[in-house]
Order: sequence, then C-alpha cells, then structure tokens
Amino acid sequence: MLTNEIAKNITAVEAANALADEHIINPMNPLHIAKVPIQERGKLRFNKIVEVTEELVLELGIDNISHYSIAKAAAIPPSSVYQYFPSIAALFAVMAEKHYMAAFLKTPEIIENMEVKSWRDLAPVIVESAFDFYTQDKISEILFLNVFLSAGVREYSVSRVTRLGLWYKKYFMLLYKKSDTDGLEEKLTISLELTKTLFVRSLSLYGEIRPEYKADALVVVRKMLGDFFEEID
Repeated sequence: MLTNEIAKNITAVEAANALADEHIINPMNPLHIAKVPIQERGKLRFNKIVEVTEELVLELGIDNISHYSIAKAAAIPPSSVYQYFPSIAALFAVMAEKHYMAAFLKTPEIIENMEVKSWRDLAPVIVESAFDFYTQDKISEILFLNVFLSAGVREYSVSRVTRLGLWYKKYFMLLYKKSDTDGLEEKLTISLELTKTLFVRSLSLYGEIRPEYKADALVVVRKMLGDFFEEID
C-alpha cells in the first residue's frame, strides 16, 4: 500500500524536526514535545522507539502503550524512552507526524496524473487522497480517526490540517489569480475537517469508511469550494 510504504521511508527524527519547524497555533505542553537527538546513535534509538511503538499499537491497541511496554519490546531501559519522549503524548505526536507527512508526498502523484482545468477537478482529489490516506494506513486510521484523539495527536491536529489546506491552495493558485484565492485556505481547511468528521462517523458506526460517507464528503467539499468560486467563475 503506497501511503504505508511512504510512511516507512520517513524517519521519526525527520518527523520530529518537521514538527519543530512548524508554527503551532496553541501553546504546547512541554511534556508533549519530543527531545530530538543530534548524535547518530541517538537518532537510531529514537527511530527504533517509534517503530516499536507502531508495532505495539497494532498489537495491543493505542490505550495499552506505556514507556515500560515500549522499553521491554525495544530491549532498552525505560529511561532511554523517557530521555526522548517525556510522555506518551510526545511519542504519539511524532508518530502521527511521520504518517501525516506521507499524505503530502502521495497527493502530488494523483494530481500530476490528471488534467486539471478548474476547482471542480481538484475537489475530488481532496476526498480521494484523504480516503486513501486513512484506509491504506492502519496506524493513521488509529491515530487520526479515533473519536477521542490521544494527547499529542490532538494538540497538533489544527496545525496539521491548516498546513494541508495551505498546501492544497498552491494547486488552486496555478489556476486562479492570487487575489482570487485570498481566504481559500480556510475553506480548504474546513473542507478537510468536515471530510474527516464524516469518515470518523462512518468508522464509529460501521467499523469502516462506507462509500456513501465518502460520497457525502465530496458533496460537502464541492459545496464549500463552489460557494467560494461562484463569483469568479
């Protein structure tokens, strides 16, 4: 599965550095911020801790993860886990970013293989890429589509979706004048949030994202973007 393979190629250190470079809208709890190593030996251990945690999440569930269970599975002292991740929330934040970065790398492949003439062509991409991201990567489904997001995932969620909205806006700016896209990032961000909400609803009720919820997401996105672009078109 493409997204999962991309996520595997992104290191936890890269994800942690990406988080550090981003402007977070709300002040973060210091315990929810990972301490990123500089030395190569530390980077290897940092990456190993996150990789082992991903395996434990799939095996035990996200609510059964602790510093001690991670240390035991990784065959390292618990103090080594605490050294880089002062809380489980800090660890989940890095893990979530690692998998979220895969969405940024996957979507251009979709867009580059299609003919884009207007916003109507890009609207389905928002829903399709979100659907592929959440359904092809079990870790992403667990981290992002739980009804109650874990600490560390929750605090960064607004920033992540905002970043993705700004990223999509760049594609629309290839089709429209810059002045015509002022404020578009907020419409895109809301579209992404509503798409996720529909997916969470379907997953909560049926244990899967059903086609009708995916179709509803497309209706919502088209409505949001249609309202924005109606005066331009």
